[in-house]
Amino acid sequence: MKKSILILAIAALLTSCFQTKDKGGMENSEANNSPAMKLLNSVDFTKEGLVSMVKSKDVLTDVEYEALILAYSKVGIDKDRLELDNNPVSSATSEVMKDHKAPANANEIKKKLLNNEYPQVRGYVVSSFKSIFGTSSSDCNELVKMLKEEKNDYVIKCGIKTLANEMKEPAVAEFIFSQVGNKHPAIRTQCAYAIGNSWTEGVKGAKEAVLKLMNDKDPDVQKAMYGSCGKLHDPTLVPEIVKALNDPAKVDLHSDCVKSLYAMWYDYPFHKQTNKEAYEATLAYFKKTPRTDKDPAWNSVGELATQAESNYAQWRSKATYFKPEEYVAVMSDIAKDINANWLARKAAIKVIKKIGKPSDLEAVKKAIESNSNDSKKDLVIRD
Repeated sequence: MKKSILILAIAALLTSCFQTKDKGGMENSEANNSPAMKLLNSVDFTKEGLVSMVKSKDVLTDVEYEALILAYSKVGIDKDRLELDNNPVSSATSEVMKDHKAPANANEIKKKLLNNEYPQVRGYVVSSFKSIFGTSSSDCNELVKMLKEEKNDYVIKCGIKTLANEMKEPAVAEFIFSQVGNKHPAIRTQCAYAIGNSWTEGVKGAKEAVLKLMNDKDPDVQKAMYGSCGKLHDPTLVPEIVKALNDPAKVDLHSDCVKSLYAMWYDYPFHKQTNKEAYEATLAYFKKTPRTDKDPAWNSVGELATQAESNYAQWRSKATYFKPEEYVAVMSDIAKDINANWLARKAAIKVIKKIGKPSDLEAVKKAIESNSNDSKKDLVIRD
């Protein structure tokens, strides 16, 4: 008898383990038998099939709305990028919402699904968290509380992306900083974008996190951090950027470095920021010789060919360090240098045309045309 009772107890324990809820979600049997899941399972998992679930007019029923969200449970997750694979759900939902409204209690339905067993569904709800809860401190704290217990990498990444503009909230900053050391590079990359954000300017601990991510072992993380750190407008980061610009081994990061320098001293399209040290670092990079096909990075040269006219004049009055003739001289050197990438040279021509005098443009084009050793001259000067 005791042996039989023990066997039954073990069987019950195993059954309980197999039915364990994932992150507070529904049990499999409950999820698969819900009206919304039954509706979802009654159609083909195609755009047409998902659209066909909707029979109501004007306003979706609760079951239809929930079924559309639960449809994400059938979508795969790319484990490297932590992105959803190609799926019909987004296009089907867009098609449905063209002539339907969400039910009045749509937010309550989403809140319930925040604890769904499928990470794809939780990720969707987390991604729409702003539209549900707003951005108050209590709302941010509610989401952070959930994310601290989350084990799925995809959902964590969705949470970081959703909260990227809220790092002035201490709980949010603490959570995102805690993910800087996450094992998954896609999460660390998302942290880099969240931290390298103008909304994070002035947040305590941001610079330390930036330095750590700049030195991350993954090149995508480094790229994201170098390319976005300028939005913090922290002049103490300029020397760190310059180190990378002077490192031939980091040539693939140079365009990202210059992008951040521009954010500090040129700040297109807002033209609010000024920073003499960042400007001088940019010029020093463009002056470096010998130039190569990769250095300067061709897509780092042409920023000043674009101006936001409504803000530019006010910026010029504050940016006393900026000397157009000095900048044009450097651009002219790049444009004439046959060792530089022809796209970089062409971008330099566009900058000269925008901020230089007509005589500057004429002189550099004449010099290029007269160089018999320049095999790319036609491409460089062609409008």
